[in-house]
Amino acid sequence: MKLSKYFEIGKGSIPVILSCPHGGYKKPKKIPNKAFGVQTPDRNTYFIAKQILWELKSRGIYIYYILNKIHRSKVDLNRPPRSSLAFDKSSIEAKNIHQLFHDQLINFSQECVQKYNKALVIDFHGFTKPYTEYPDIIFGNIFGKTLQILENPQVENCDKYWGCSQLYNEIAQSFTLDDGLALSDINIAYSGGYITHQFYNIPKVNAIQLEVAKFIRMEQNSTHKFIQSFVNGISKIIT
Repeated sequence: MKLSKYFEIGKGSIPVILSCPHGGYKKPKKIPNKAFGVQTPDRNTYFIAKQILWELKSRGIYIYYILNKIHRSKVDLNRPPRSSLAFDKSSIEAKNIHQLFHDQLINFSQECVQKYNKALVIDFHGFTKPYTEYPDIIFGNIFGKTLQILENPQVENCDKYWGCSQLYNEIAQSFTLDDGLALSDINIAYSGGYITHQFYNIPKVNAIQLEVAKFIRMEQNSTHKFIQSFVNGISKIIT
C-alpha cells in the first residue's frame, strides 16, 4: 500500500513526533463507513498541524510527523483494531490503514530512541468545552504513565518531564491548561486514547495526547496564538 495515499509523513532531525489522527478529509467510497463511534473529525487539526510544520521549518526545525488523510467516519485510528469503533471489519483496506499508521508511529519512536536516546510523541486532537471554566487545552498522559523522561525530578508538576515542561509553559502563557497528571472529572475522559496507550511505561519515550478546544481551532487569532506557543515550546525543547 502506498503510504502517501493515506498519510502525510516526514522524518525529522530532532526526537519529536507529531501525530494527527482525526483531521482526515478523504472519504474513499470503497471503504465502508463505521457503524459505531464518532463520525465527525476534529475540525482543523490537519490544517493546524500543517501550519505548525511550516512554522517550524521557517525556523530551521524539522520534526517527525504522520498526519492522517482519511476521514474519521471511515477509520478511527485512536481506537483498538479489535473494536467496532475503529473501522468496519469487512474492509481489509481500513484494517491496513489502521495498522500502517500505528506501525509508522512506533517505527518513528524507535528510530528517535536509537538516534537520540529519547522521543517525544505529541498526539494532536480536538474537543469542545462543555462550559466556560473548562480548560482550553488538556494534556493526556495516563496520569503520568506515558512520561518516562525527567526534566526536573525535584518537582511534582509538568515541569518534572522533558517535553511536557516546555510545551506546557509556553502554551500556558495564552490558554488555560490541565496537565493531566492528577485524576479529575475534567481530564479523565482525555487522559489518553489507544495511540497514547501504545507508549504506556515505554522507556525513553514521553507521549502526550494534546486536546485543543474547538474555539482555538476555529478562531483565527486563537489558532495563531496556539501555533506560535506550540512552536515556541518545541524550540525550547531543543535548546
